[in-house]
Order: sequence, then structure tokens, then C-alpha cells
Amino acid sequence: MKKLFFAICFTAFVLFNFKAQADVATIEEAADQANTPRELVPVTPDNLPDPNNIEEVRAFLKQRFQTAIVSRTSDLGDLNKANSIDIQHSTEYIQNMQEQKKSAFEKIYDQMIDRIDKPQADFSEDTVFYEQIAEPSHQPKETIDFAVVQVRLPNGQIVLAPAREHIPYLLTSYHILPTGSIEVEEDVVVIANGERLKNGLVKIMPKYSKSRNNIEKKIEIDILSVTLNGQEIPHKLQEFGNEILFVPKEKYILEPGVYTYHFNYVIDRKLWYYDDFTELYDNPVGSYPNFVIASANSIVSVPDGHDFISQLAVTGRSNNLNANRTVVARLNQNALGFASIMPIGIGEGMHILVSLDKNIFIKPGFGQRFAWFIGDYGDIIFLLLGFIAIFASYLLSWRFIKGSKSRLNVRFKQTAALNRYILKGVYDERSFVSAFLDLIRYNVVDLQQKDESFILIKKTDKINKLPISLRKIMKSLFEKTTSFLAINAENKIKFDRAVAKHSAHIKTHFKFLAWRLNMWYLLFSLSMLVLTLAAVSYIAINPLETMLILMSATLTFFFYVWMFKHAFAKKWLSLTIKMISSIFILLTVLLLSIYIHFISALLILCIVCVILEYSLRFSAKDGLIQNKVRELSNLNQYLKDNALSINVSKEFEIQQANIFAFGLENMYEKTAQNKAIYKLDLAEEILKIL
Repeated sequence: MKKLFFAICFTAFVLFNFKAQADVATIEEAADQANTPRELVPVTPDNLPDPNNIEEVRAFLKQRFQTAIVSRTSDLGDLNKANSIDIQHSTEYIQNMQEQKKSAFEKIYDQMIDRIDKPQADFSEDTVFYEQIAEPSHQPKETIDFAVVQVRLPNGQIVLAPAREHIPYLLTSYHILPTGSIEVEEDVVVIANGERLKNGLVKIMPKYSKSRNNIEKKIEIDILSVTLNGQEIPHKLQEFGNEILFVPKEKYILEPGVYTYHFNYVIDRKLWYYDDFTELYDNPVGSYPNFVIASANSIVSVPDGHDFISQLAVTGRSNNLNANRTVVARLNQNALGFASIMPIGIGEGMHILVSLDKNIFIKPGFGQRFAWFIGDYGDIIFLLLGFIAIFASYLLSWRFIKGSKSRLNVRFKQTAALNRYILKGVYDERSFVSAFLDLIRYNVVDLQQKDESFILIKKTDKINKLPISLRKIMKSLFEKTTSFLAINAENKIKFDRAVAKHSAHIKTHFKFLAWRLNMWYLLFSLSMLVLTLAAVSYIAINPLETMLILMSATLTFFFYVWMFKHAFAKKWLSLTIKMISSIFILLTVLLLSIYIHFISALLILCIVCVILEYSLRFSAKDGLIQNKVRELSNLNQYLKDNALSINVSKEFEIQQANIFAFGLENMYEKTAQNKAIYKLDLAEEILKIL
């Protein structure tokens, strides 16, 4: 019986020439007014045909068209008055419709749809309102026909509607529970033509509810079910800016036809509690902003034994609302019905405000209020805590290192060239020649002099156990069939290639060593970041999608912040990259703020900056790697202080490459004990050649 009230014939809306005489108000002004519920009297014009008799309806429509009168703006008076009809078209559009002989049904929908492109169209003397067919004396004799479809409403009644893509019928039922949450059931009848409804209907709801004092709170939604023509279609919630979208989990194609959607969900935090009353405000039409809605209806019910303090329903644009385009009816003691009596155009809404006794509802406890607080500001709180933890760790770790208390040790295969790079911070020809002395120590090559020529002689092909940097030199200098190589100008290209590969590896290996030393600090900060992002995603409407978005944005921050901090050789290139990086960082912040608070997006950026600064400082020579620098500095001093004893011992063979790499060859002379392995003199000569 409740839904029977809302089975208002679609043709009545189009043909009934209703002109509102009420004052126009904004939603803020309308909130202080109230509608008086009416008796259940259908709004119908006289002599309306039986909507179930299609032939009778067609004959009635044709008769109405033949008696239609041309209306012009000069006859309508002041168009700025509240009672002026606000459906309008340009002259060019009307002429085009006349040429195509469109029907009145199609015109009213075209007029509403046209508002998307021309919401501020100016009035002129040629502007035509509502319907204009032709004057009776010039009415053509041929039969006027138009495309219509039969639409079966959820209550079983069949009505006629234009075969245009729109919503002929909308019924939203709000059942307010004692807890303050609301169970909503919504029937939406749509006519699909493969245009905007090709992939189905997407329901849109605002993410925040706003009070009369402009205070916002984030609503909570739980989908119970969504059906399409009785078949369940799994849906999910998706956040986008200040909106929540009901989207299908799997895409589907909606073939042209008539369909009925049924949404069933529970919404919380929609009510506002004031000193003397509790208020529900909603705009059910706002869920479908891009469609003309022929018949919009709502039911609001409260727990048994309770009544309403006041009720209001207004229709129109937000700054031009009209209470006389809706009707309010009492269905029973605890239920009200609201219905539009004119089609609702694109950009318009049907705003419902209901005031209730605040004693109806159970007062939320501390746990509930705390959960709501986390839902509203949890992303800021979690990211702030994560930032504090990471930044505090950075400060404590840096203080720990500066106090020379770090005892981190990482084992790696040391070579003379790498030791020189760590201690001196350079790679040069001396580094490359010291690699020859390392190869001699590993008994892979021999270095000999014949007359004034120097020759490298390969002694074995087994180089798998060599450090990678030395293997690269062997592969660059010696082919499989080559066993010796003269160090002269003819082989300069080979030596240049070997130097380039060896240099690149030494520098990369140094960075890798720095990252290994920095690993535990880096793992902690990255783990805290991921944990923080996971906490933020957990309280979101769609945790998995939110986590993917946050991770993608974070990786983008890492890349562009690193590009911004990186120093390039050319100043103009460095400046250009800094500008581009700044633009992309700003865009990422703005895009991220669609899903989380703007402050939260900035906090993620700050965390990324701290982690990068943290890692770069720890990777510097005065960072964690200073232990290795100190170790090699001690080795350098040891080789200086003990040159005489080392020179006559077996240790000379082990340290010969380091002696040359550190530039200490002048302190070591050829003796009877080391002459068989002494190569420092040859290395000096080769250094002059290279």
C-alpha cells in the first residue's frame, strides 16, 4: 500500500500544465520551513485516460497536441519571477526540433538534457517554453507519432514513457533505526539506449554529511545487496574525491531496454543531533545527477510509536528551490511519503528534511564516538605518528653515528681499487693499474718487461673465484684465444673499455656497500611507512584500492624527490629537471588528496623526504661507511709505519696492490727477499703510459 501512493502516471507529469506559485528559497532558508502532510490524493488532470489502455493514451495525446497553443516570452511576463517556467531553449535548437518534427515528449527531455551544455542560456523573445507543435489552423493532417515504451513500475503498474535514456521512476525508502543508522531500499527504473547506461547505472553519494552549522562528518555505508531485474549484481564502494560510488565488481554491458535496479544498504552518521531535535537531510535525486527523473519518490519511516516534528520537501536547483513541485503525504503514524509532481531535470534535486524527537535514538557510547573520530581523522593521525617515529629514528641514529658508537660491519671482497675509492673518494689510472697487481696476487696474470715494452700474460682461464671487478677486466682485455697483451698505443681502445667497465663497477659496488651498511636503518623506516599506509588504507571504504593508490603515489614521490635532489653535471639540465620534478610532486599531492586529507598527502611527502635524506646521509663518507674509511685509514698508516718489516716479509705480496693504490710505492724498494714478486716499478711505468 505504501508504494501504491507513488505509482503516479508518467504521462500526467508531462501533460499536466502545473505552474508553481510558491516562494523560491535556498536549502538553508527552506530548512526553517515545513510542509504539511496531505491526504493521499493523486495529482492528475481532468479526463486522464486509463494508463493501462495504450490506444486510449495515444488518442488522448494526439488530441492534446492538436489543441496546443504557441507561447512566446512576450506573453509570459517577467521571467525573473519565482512563478516563471524555467525550461528554455535557444532559437536554433527549437528550429532544429521543428525540422525533425519531434514530439512534445521528446522536447521536454531535450530541454532538460540541454542544460548540461547551456546552464546559463539567456532568454530572448524567440525562446519557446514547454511545448510548441503548431497552431490549430496549421496542424498537419498526417498522424503524429513518437517513440514510447511500456514501463512496469515496482508496484506492478504499467505506464508509458518516452524511449529516451532517463529514469522514469525512483523510490527511495529510509527506515531510521533506534541506533541512528538508516536502512535504505531504493528502486530505480531506467531506460537504457546504450549511451550513458552502456555499462550499467552508477550510484553516487556524498562522502560527507553537513550540518546546519556547516560541520562535516564522514558517513559510513555498508552494501547489503544490489539487484538488476531481480538478479543480484555484486557491487563495491569506491571513493573519489568527496563522493562515494556504487560500482559493480565486474563490468557488464546493459543492452537497450527497461531495467529495474534495487539498492539495499545501511548508512550511518547521516543524522544530525541538535539541542531540541534530530534531523535527517538527503537528496535522493543527487545520486543520479546526469539523468532526467520523471517521478522521484521517497518514504521515511521511524520506529513504531514515534512521530515526526516537522517535514519539508523542495525541488529545483540549490539556489532556486520550490516547495510546490512536491507533495508530502502521511502513510501511517510513523511513515511519510514524498513525491515530485513534475519531472526533475539535470542539475536539479529533491531535498528532504525531516525533524525527529531526539529521544528516539540511543546515545552513541565512547567506543562508537572514538571509532567515528578515527574514521574522520585516522589518516592524519596514523601518518603523523609514522612521521614522528621515522624522524625520531633518523635523529637518534645520526647522533649515534656522530658519537662514533657505530659498530656495524659488512664483509665484502676488498680490492685495491675499491679501497682507494673508499679512502680517497676517487677512481683514476692508479686505481686501474692497482687492479693488475691484484690479478698478479691471485696468480691469474703476470706482468713482464721486454726491452721498453710491457706485456700482460694470462696464466689461467679459471677466473670464476675472482672479485667481479677483476673478472670484468679479464673479459675486456683477453679473448678466449688470447694469452698475452702488450700495453701500448695499439691496444689503447681495449684498455679504455676495460677502464670504463672497471670504474663503473667500483662506483656501483661502493654504493651497494653503502646501502648494505644502511640496510637496517632503511628497512625500519620503509617498514614504518608501509605499516602506516596499511593503517590508513584499513579505515578507508575500499582498503585494497586505497593501498594501491597510496603505494603508487609514494613510489612517485620517491622518484621525483630523488630526481629533485640529484645533482646533474650541467646546470641548465639540473634546473629543468628540478622544475619538472616539482610540478609532478605537486600534481601527485593534489591527486592523492582526492582520496585522503590534503594534510595526509603532505605528510607522506615529508616521510619520503626524510627517508631519502636519512639514507643519503648514512651513505656519505661521514655516515655509516666511516667505519670502513677508518679501517682503511688505519691500514694506510700501518703500511707507512711498518714499511721496512713488510718489505722483507711474505705480507708484501698480499699488500703490494694496496701499497700502490695508496701511493706508498716510494717507501718500498726491491730487495733480495721480494725481487721475484716485486712489480711496483713496472706499475709506475705503466701508469705513465696510460
